Amino acid sequence: MRFLIFSDSKGKENGINEKVLSRLLKESKRLRPEPDFIMLGGDNVGGSSDMDIYMEQLQRLRALIDICYPGIALLPVIGNHEVNNEPADDSYEKIFKSIYNDVLPHNCLQGYNNTVYYSDYGNTRFIVLNSFHYGELNRIGERQLNWLQDTASKPMKNKIVFVHSPAFPTGAHMGHCLDLNQRDRDAFWNIVENCNVDIVFSGHEHNYSRRKCGSVYQIITGGAGEKLKDKYKDKKGVIEGPKAKYHFVAVDIENSGLKVSAIGFDGKLLDEFTMDKY
Repeated sequence: MRFLIFSDSKGKENGINEKVLSRLLKESKRLRPEPDFIMLGGDNVGGSSDMDIYMEQLQRLRALIDICYPGIALLPVIGNHEVNNEPADDSYEKIFKSIYNDVLPHNCLQGYNNTVYYSDYGNTRFIVLNSFHYGELNRIGERQLNWLQDTASKPMKNKIVFVHSPAFPTGAHMGHCLDLNQRDRDAFWNIVENCNVDIVFSGHEHNYSRRKCGSVYQIITGGAGEKLKDKYKDKKGVIEGPKAKYHFVAVDIENSGLKVSAIGFDGKLLDEFTMDKY
């Protein structure tokens, strides 16, 4: 099984950097086999205070993906721009839900408008969290933590978590990610480690990095169109990056484990590693 991750693709045209995202989508079509589904890692559109414009952006994003991958399953992660950065209520989540209502699973945490959910593909559980819910900005609150504990503790061969705001940022967003609420961040990461989650994918910082946090890899992949940044303030445990390169990530789930590849415009690898589990 293979899936792709495109994150932080926002820009000025229709709220999307269409030039970069389209080029990355076309480059991804060169891969064989083709992906079974696509993860959208958050901030895939710029958002707007005008609800109609915001809805149009989300619809345009799906139309762009459909050009290369008609009808492919999408698993979206909500980012800060999808909720207009500092939402006064959950109105933006409701629009987000309406646009992805045909692809989101039914096993969601109530009260989060289908933005906290998991989906099982074969022997792998994909767990999606919301780090920008109204009243819980840059935070995984108690209800999500309890749900994550229950969801991630179930026996599955592979477990992968997605959350837009990184637990351990490296640069421009330090102090403005999950590290803003360190007690909740640490509780989140304890669950990740204790429940044997294999890897956590985030965006938000506009680059690529691979970091070992305790016993678990954190991958930041924020390079699908937003203005790139490679400045860093903390590289503890960082194995690769931060790399200011436009890219997407391909993940192959194989019998022996996981293979992760960060791929740039020209098809060249920014990073590649395997996690052998057997």
